[in-house]
Amino acid sequence: MRRDVQGAVLLLLGILLLRLTLGGSYVYYVKVSMKPFLLLTAVVLLALAAWSLWQAWRQSSDLVDDHGHNGVPQVAWLLVLPVLVVFLVSPRPLGAYTAARQLATAPVVAEPAELLPLPAGDPVDLPIADYITRAVWGQGQTLEGRDVRLTGFVTPDPDGGWWVTRLGLACCAADALSFRARVLGAEALPANTWVEVDGRWVRGDSGDPAIPLIEAEDVTRIPEPGNPYE
Repeated sequence: MRRDVQGAVLLLLGILLLRLTLGGSYVYYVKVSMKPFLLLTAVVLLALAAWSLWQAWRQSSDLVDDHGHNGVPQVAWLLVLPVLVVFLVSPRPLGAYTAARQLATAPVVAEPAELLPLPAGDPVDLPIADYITRAVWGQGQTLEGRDVRLTGFVTPDPDGGWWVTRLGLACCAADALSFRARVLGAEALPANTWVEVDGRWVRGDSGDPAIPLIEAEDVTRIPEPGNPYE
């Protein structure tokens, strides 16, 4: 690949990465803790781009292909397409479509006896992953009689009703896991609607402890948070 084309591609990639990181959209793809590394990578890409463009400017002639014509391999321009797509299309986080195609995940983080009591004051804001752990592995012991607040988006249930959902990232969006609790006693809402659900844990009639339930006392629509993942 010619140095000028290489420099141009690196420049576009560096600007794109810098834009996503400084604009905050990078949280749609990777964990928040990756920000310093993304900024460092953007600086390196921009530095390499500047070096490649400077080298190209110093050269007295362009690279010549086997037929004796100046040219750029057509495949090289394919590298620019992902950059243009992100520039032209506003990135969006994963949502109900992804969550509906996964089983609700109950993270195993502690035995029931090791789960700490909820802090004082109701309602208690809980990450949905924490709520699931307490409801499933803790059998609801630390949730009994307490008002909690779960924040997430609506994932419709094909069998009726809906789940309040949050996706969690281990590293990036490719390994996102679905954390969700079935909401009882609330009207249906459109998919991907962000809500705060105030309510109480209840035991399922079926006796299946692997299905986390919450009896809603109040459901409030809210704007999408800056970081949509847990």
